[in-house]
Amino acid sequence: MKTNLVFIHGFRGNNAGLKEVTEFFDKKKFNVYTPDLPPAGDFSMKSYTPLTYAKFVADYIKAHEIEKPILVGHSMGSIVAAATAERYPELLGDKIIFLSPISVKPARFFAALTPLSVLLPNRLVTYVCTKYLFASKDKALFKDVLAISNICGADYVSRIEVFKSAKFSSHYCINDFHFKQKSCFIVGDKERLIPIEKTETLARDLNSPCIFVKGTGHLMNYEKPKETAFAIKNYLRRKK
Repeated sequence: MKTNLVFIHGFRGNNAGLKEVTEFFDKKKFNVYTPDLPPAGDFSMKSYTPLTYAKFVADYIKAHEIEKPILVGHSMGSIVAAATAERYPELLGDKIIFLSPISVKPARFFAALTPLSVLLPNRLVTYVCTKYLFASKDKALFKDVLAISNICGADYVSRIEVFKSAKFSSHYCINDFHFKQKSCFIVGDKERLIPIEKTETLARDLNSPCIFVKGTGHLMNYEKPKETAFAIKNYLRRKK
């Protein structure tokens, strides 16, 4: 029987940002789904809250008739995954996986800066954010990530919708939600956005493994996609 995985991308992203990870999942063993979250693609919501994002994911699962999927949330997607698990546990499998998790709320200056960044030119924001979150020394890879991120940035409904999403991403964290699924935290050992020790603490509190992907920062989906996929599959193989 195949394992159903629903990958949930992060802020300023769309499903393209996770394709380099999902391509390492054997189609004979996994059904992989990568929805676009509002405001990416053609989607928007009247309000951007844990409840509306959770409902969006739940509606996607129902529409595609996905049986008991395991949610895999990256960055802001980890918040959405946690919110969905709290609100719709009956739709989901018994595990949930967080990549580059927003375990606690970002520092105050990030909370203020994230919504304001929407007012700046998209390419400038992409460059600054990528430079800060990118750990690799590979210049060619950095250019590739910028190119993908700029494509994602052109896929938003409107700046107003991005602003709403930005406020959501900076005001919530995984620790705000309560869910019954067994969780796994997968973190880059050079993570800069959320202090690693905060993620380790939350993982211990939830009796969850905290797996490190070496040589990568917050953008592990681009920097080490194969290793990230391996970490996910390795966790899924565990019986307990």
